[in-house]
Amino acid sequence: MRIDGDSFFTDEALLRRESVVRSSTFAKRDAFTSANARRHFNKGFVLRHYMLQSSRLFLCQHCSQSRKEPLSPYEATDCAIHLNAYYLNLRGALDNLSWVLQYEWQLLAGVTEDGRRGRQKCNLFGPRFLAALKSQHSELASVLDQHCNWARELAELRDPAAHRVPIYVPPSVITSQEQVDKFRHIEAQADVALSERGDRPISEIYREAQAVADFMPVMIISTPQGLRIRSISEQVRSDHDKYLTIARAVVDAL
Repeated sequence: MRIDGDSFFTDEALLRRESVVRSSTFAKRDAFTSANARRHFNKGFVLRHYMLQSSRLFLCQHCSQSRKEPLSPYEATDCAIHLNAYYLNLRGALDNLSWVLQYEWQLLAGVTEDGRRGRQKCNLFGPRFLAALKSQHSELASVLDQHCNWARELAELRDPAAHRVPIYVPPSVITSQEQVDKFRHIEAQADVALSERGDRPISEIYREAQAVADFMPVMIISTPQGLRIRSISEQVRSDHDKYLTIARAVVDAL
């Protein structure tokens, strides 16, 4: 696994692209004939765009590649909250855009968000949705079609957050046998009687043990096949890049 530097989060090009998408929404906010399209655009997509940027920048600040000290338990929890929220809102933003197109262009006859079947059919990357879109806007359909594989891969990060074991951000990572031995030696002190460990609280012992490890900005995904480890900066940058490409294409087409 390659873990690149902080430029994944902070490069000016990425910030500019976020700004361009946001600026382009101003001209479109009242340009809808459908009230539901306007609702999904302004109260759904636009708000989620801010949420995505907020989570991305929070992770930039706390999961910097240059960071040396382990995250505190609360910092690690906050990072996990933002990481899981990022992927929930990323999927949600794409769903909002699909409903904007559906309500405004009536791509699928009779499909609304009131029924479960309708919600399943209104999928930005679904075959029927793309086929209907192609007849009205082939250029946009082509952009979406190129991202179908990515959309399927996105489920590996969105679905755990929503339905299964959430994505975990470790406070630190043990990278050597020496650290393993030292960690276990310190951790063992938590199992002895209170009088034998000098009345030290267990939380203090665990903090000391955690400090043995190194900080590494990674996410851990729990699956039935075992744990998967991915670089936070690399994964988020790659997914955000595709999100911005899709968002820009849809907003420009409206």
